[in-house]
Amino acid sequence: MKHGIKQYVTLFCCWLTAGFMLGGCAPASTPTPVATPTATPAPIADTPQPTATPQPTATPKRATPIPSPTATVSPTPVVYTIQSGDTLLKVAIQFDVSTEALQEANGIVDPRFLQIGQTLIIPPPDQSSEIPPTPTPTPFPLNVTTIHFQKTRQGTLWGLGSVTNPGPTPLTDVVIEASLLDADGLLLAREATFTQLDVVPPGKSAPFAILFENPPDSFAQYQVIPVAAVPMSGQTRYYFDLEPFDLFGAAKEQSMYRVRGQIRNTGSSDVESIRLVVVTYDDENRVLAQRQADLAVNLLKPTAATPFEIDLIITGGTVDHFDVLAQGLRVE
Repeated sequence: MKHGIKQYVTLFCCWLTAGFMLGGCAPASTPTPVATPTATPAPIADTPQPTATPQPTATPKRATPIPSPTATVSPTPVVYTIQSGDTLLKVAIQFDVSTEALQEANGIVDPRFLQIGQTLIIPPPDQSSEIPPTPTPTPFPLNVTTIHFQKTRQGTLWGLGSVTNPGPTPLTDVVIEASLLDADGLLLAREATFTQLDVVPPGKSAPFAILFENPPDSFAQYQVIPVAAVPMSGQTRYYFDLEPFDLFGAAKEQSMYRVRGQIRNTGSSDVESIRLVVVTYDDENRVLAQRQADLAVNLLKPTAATPFEIDLIITGGTVDHFDVLAQGLRVE
């Protein structure tokens, strides 16, 4: 697959709203305020929780960068019907075309409103373009950490982790790509996704969850890298003055961990469309589970607070610590 940064930028919106995948589809680049915050399309939230299964090899290791395969496309457009779990990014990767080309060919203004059963015209690639379809690594400093692969009872594979922004500039439209390889470095599978939070502020992290629906039976190496990011505009509605407090986490029933607490608006503006994500880690700082919490309010005024409580399924490993992350939109 060969996509430009621009191709991934258009698509961060696919993960903004309530579903990580269609049924659920992700949000567009600038989330539109909604009356009630819905669950992040976080796979952990809307999909059966990953089941930790020992990897075929003792410890799959990071791999050195590999070349992207040469795109093989039809010279004429084809028609594709949106299925459950599809996103515009996923369809673009499947057919080796850019998300921008898909939107233009189908008159898609907001990819969040893709529907199951909707047909898309898949255009041929622009043969005259000098820009290679494969996204080039972002020039911004982004570090991928806390990587953990987990198989589910359904046979799918989740790649869980976090991306940290060590630079001075807030970044948005961050796309993470994961590749699975055999012992000789042969590519077995590759998928990409946006981070769970829209913006990665300086010195902060944002979780991600990459789904492999048809993973290989085994893999010896992996590569997880950021392939796109865009500096956030100075004029934005994104709101970060949200403080988690009174946090408490404890194991509950078998394979369940409950986190509860409150979120306070420490800024001077009303905030809506609050997205709150809870991430649990083991003692090796690997992500065990991540999920979005529902809040009791639609709008939070300055100095006001609202409680939350969320249960996460932990099917492998023991929770050592957790993070609560929150972002919202300033009410205008």
